[in-house]
Amino acid sequence: MINLFSNGININGKKFLFSIGQIICDAPAKAFLLNVMHFNAYHSCNSCIEEGTYSNRRVCFLGTDAPLRTNGSFRLKSDEHYHKGICPFEELHIDITSVVVLEYMHNVCLGVMKRLLQFWKNGQKPVRFLNKDCEQQISNELVNLHPHLPSEFNRLTRSLDEVEYWKATEYRTFLLYTGHILLKGRIKSSLYQHFLLLHSAIKILISNETCFSLNDLANNLLKQFVKDYPNLYGEEYVTYNVHGLIHISNFVKIHGPLDQFSAFKFENYLQIIKKTIHSAKFPLQDVYNRVIEQQFYSDVHNIKYPILKKEIPYDSYTHKDITITLYENVILKKFKVSSTKLRDKFFFCLTRRLLYLLKKLCCIEMEKFFLKSINMKIFLLFSLVLCHQMSLEIIL
Repeated sequence: MINLFSNGININGKKFLFSIGQIICDAPAKAFLLNVMHFNAYHSCNSCIEEGTYSNRRVCFLGTDAPLRTNGSFRLKSDEHYHKGICPFEELHIDITSVVVLEYMHNVCLGVMKRLLQFWKNGQKPVRFLNKDCEQQISNELVNLHPHLPSEFNRLTRSLDEVEYWKATEYRTFLLYTGHILLKGRIKSSLYQHFLLLHSAIKILISNETCFSLNDLANNLLKQFVKDYPNLYGEEYVTYNVHGLIHISNFVKIHGPLDQFSAFKFENYLQIIKKTIHSAKFPLQDVYNRVIEQQFYSDVHNIKYPILKKEIPYDSYTHKDITITLYENVILKKFKVSSTKLRDKFFFCLTRRLLYLLKKLCCIEMEKFFLKSINMKIFLLFSLVLCHQMSLEIIL
């Protein structure tokens, strides 16, 4: 491996060089790769030297200002309680403490957000929903949101009765898009304000526009979230995942927005890989051949956006000009707009204008509109809940 990273590899006379930008994994895998203490040990934080405290049968991390680990201190094994032996990455010329990232799919979505929902649903009375009706109301509204969630959302929201079976993307949807609306007035004000600290910080760090400019603000919000956590839920619940929140903004400064170093893209691609396997005898060859075919198809066809789809047959009522072709959908590189599905009719422009597509898509109109709007970066509106709060501009 050292030779591979130092000299690269030659294939058909072409030299390929390799480097490690990020190592993305969950906490147990990270402890195994680094050969350090596991996440439930006293000296388990991978980013700082905070020592855990034993409280009510759990190891918790109550401090937020411990000195950070560095590449030098890791290689010198300055913290003898943290290291279990030699780490294989020490032979590579990389900054170990920066390259082995703290990613938010496991830490925030499956860690902190899942635990908060468990508190509100099944926790002690002081932290539960204000009453049982609140839980049922939230469940009903999560289900009622289905027609309003754009098709870019991989999974539709499920009720709180199934919260133990939610996937990471469902916790992300609740944290970023629906939670701050559904929770208002249904949990104690102090718990709601505390949740907004996490919601706001992650929204800042996940955005290309704000992850750097407002990074310090997000860091302060997360530190305040961690400091207030023991007073609201108990100090024994300030575990590895909660403590890790104070370090996320540092990784954003190095690697960019949270989605640039999360496990979501790998989890999503696993589904594609599974669908490519048709032979139990040669699965690796099967995956390789399908991936190459897909890349070849993309290169040959050189797909250009926007793509207009579902041409509408001529109708004198809808076609005011017989020379114009109408379509139902337009597909962009990252999302689509539809004239028939309510969930895909709304979208944001960078100017904060909320646009609503009222009629069928015309190829001439769409060329003019998207040539102007693509440069402004179009953003989808996740839900119609906010529509009444904003002025709508209707595309007629």
